[in-house]
Amino acid sequence: MIELEQAICDIQADKLSVVDFTSPQWQSFSTANAMLFRKVQLAKPENHLTHHLLGLLTKAHIETLSRVTAHKDSVDAMQQAFDENLGEDHAARFQYQDGLQLVLVTHLWLYLQGYLGMDFSLANDHAEQTASTLVTTTGKDVHQLRSEFMASYYQARQLTENKADSGGLLSWLKGLFQR
Repeated sequence: MIELEQAICDIQADKLSVVDFTSPQWQSFSTANAMLFRKVQLAKPENHLTHHLLGLLTKAHIETLSRVTAHKDSVDAMQQAFDENLGEDHAARFQYQDGLQLVLVTHLWLYLQGYLGMDFSLANDHAEQTASTLVTTTGKDVHQLRSEFMASYYQARQLTENKADSGGLLSWLKGLFQR
């Protein structure tokens, strides 16, 4: 059985700048999901690991987005109060943990969608929805944040395309020398 962290490394998602296995966001994500990841592997060993990971990350994204959405108004009000009363420099020291968790989960989820060659438009829609939800807590523009999320999708697409291209070229070269 493969551990959650190893599964992330196996698809090379650990190369994403937001993935830090020592961060509080990863620790929280891993603690909340590692046992479920083990259970689904045991329950359906015939399924590919990436499909288990896709189910897990989809579930994590839905739950985290739901939590952030439910508290959005109060978090926005608190952020505004911090900005007004503490100034931007001091207010920036306070970090919204569920928001940071959503950023991590979204990057991983979109990366995996790209890795699996899933539909771009669906990934883009989810990136936009998440960016719209997080815009006030991150201080970034919606399009900038959506682009950052989609960069993870593209990074994985590029990785899998490079693997496919090198496999095709390698097979072709082997075929030349075996004649």
